[in-house]
Amino acid sequence: MSVWLAGTFNLFASVSIILVNKQIASVCGFHFILTLLFLNFVTTGTVLECLVRSGNLEVKHLPERERWLIAFMAMFTVLLNNASNEANSVGFYQITKLLIIPTVICIERLGGIWREYSTGIVLSLFVASLGVAIATISDFEVNWRGSILACLSVVATAKYQILQSGKQHEHNVSAMQITYSVSWPQSFVGFCAAMLLDVCVPSIKEYMLLRHGGLLDHEFKSSADVGWILACCGIAVVMNISTYGILGKTSPVTYQVLGQLKTCLIIGFGYLFFDAKVPANWLLVRFSGAAVAMAGILSYAFIKNSEQKRKD
Repeated sequence: MSVWLAGTFNLFASVSIILVNKQIASVCGFHFILTLLFLNFVTTGTVLECLVRSGNLEVKHLPERERWLIAFMAMFTVLLNNASNEANSVGFYQITKLLIIPTVICIERLGGIWREYSTGIVLSLFVASLGVAIATISDFEVNWRGSILACLSVVATAKYQILQSGKQHEHNVSAMQITYSVSWPQSFVGFCAAMLLDVCVPSIKEYMLLRHGGLLDHEFKSSADVGWILACCGIAVVMNISTYGILGKTSPVTYQVLGQLKTCLIIGFGYLFFDAKVPANWLLVRFSGAAVAMAGILSYAFIKNSEQKRKD
């Protein structure tokens, strides 16, 4: 798969999966995130298994304990991401994702890992955080439940990225190999969690800031609801495979530019289809904040890339 083709598919899938998840939760009323995650994990695991059986993917497993640790962490992280997407406007959800890099730095420092950062890096991350703040105060759909889930989502994602990156380098496995290694443990964890919280004792979900209600009591509004769920599973596979097609084949700056293009499209389509309509002046403030945040992240990518080249 060429880099351009992989990038196009990845752009389409990354934007689509956020919007489709929002459609499933907000329009279709299917709030059973754990069941949806289980279906996504099984679908991805099945496709990767086919790649292994056909000889297109070399198997390289992590140690058993670490497979399950990453599987639990991955499910918890994606659960919080989807819950944040359901509880917030699409724009707010996506903008808070720009705080992941500063959060990674903070977590590393709290863990005793002190890396040296140049003034340019610090300023670029400050600009990104300022942009997020500006965009947030202009969002009319901000609420306490969504804000808590968004904060937990950012912290969990940062922690998961540190964990996965560390284990990937420690055991010398590719991103695709580590995903295959944890795919079936992920599916098992997802199945157990869905059975417990969506089927057996759904009342517990309210204490976890998740939507209440049991899966067995849910009634689909139409066959289109099932279609959206199947589409979500398919798009998740396309996103994962296409991501592996561009990782390591593009420069960090190019990858960040692609990421910020995704952010622009997600915020734009999210406002168009899902987010509450607001006065033009407030809309200008929101998109200005998003632009400032993205400029900060892009500056970070350029500066980081330049510093890495000087070291090499």
